[in-house]
Amino acid sequence: MDRQIESVMKRGRGYWFVDGFTEILAGILFILLGGITLLSGIVPPSSFLSQFISLAESAAIVKFLGLILAVLGLWWLKDRFTYPRTGFVREKGVPRAQLLVFLRNAVLIAILPMIGLIIPLFLIPAVRGAIFSMPVWFPPVLGIFWGALCILLGEWTALRRFRLLGVVIMLAGISIGAWQLTLGLPNVPADALRANILSPLPDVLWAPVEESLNRVLTGVGLLTLLSGIAFAVSGLATFLRYRKENPVPYREES
Repeated sequence: MDRQIESVMKRGRGYWFVDGFTEILAGILFILLGGITLLSGIVPPSSFLSQFISLAESAAIVKFLGLILAVLGLWWLKDRFTYPRTGFVREKGVPRAQLLVFLRNAVLIAILPMIGLIIPLFLIPAVRGAIFSMPVWFPPVLGIFWGALCILLGEWTALRRFRLLGVVIMLAGISIGAWQLTLGLPNVPADALRANILSPLPDVLWAPVEESLNRVLTGVGLLTLLSGIAFAVSGLATFLRYRKENPVPYREES
């Protein structure tokens, strides 16, 4: 009995993803973030920290505005396509408490990851060595984390495609890390670990630092792009199947 109840609950949770719109919009947002990250790796900064700040600002803006537009767009699509095919009618308007919680979470998601990367640069000079080796270890760690979230979502909703997405993202992150490892670690002089990151770096230190930072952005941007493409393709396939199975809106029999 408990398993039957749990199965019904999982199917109920999975209904939100039945039309593929959530994956499509998430994929578009990931593709935009990946593009910004790659561009940030190409633009030459004036100091070691300025590129982190520029990336943090751009990514935070895209995340914050993108999340708001994605949620509004998702509600609009479901109101005009999904719900008419099931007979469901959503309440008009958004409760203020729900909106405030969403805005709070959007701000935290947009800002906290970048703060977590920048603070160690100021407070823990010894950590900078690990940060300079990020081209190799960060994409796999990020890919495994994102993939684990997708697999957990698949378990929570009983949808197999999210488990597959999780495996694909994990493999993408590990592959990018292995590719970066074949390129070798940047040769960073010991002086770079003690340099003042608030001012422009000396010419002798700039090349290895720029190489490390650009490779990090390249790896993360590539992983984000691939994840976004995977989500968008999965969502599009789900949408086409849902439209085929539900070609016309639901009508009550008179």
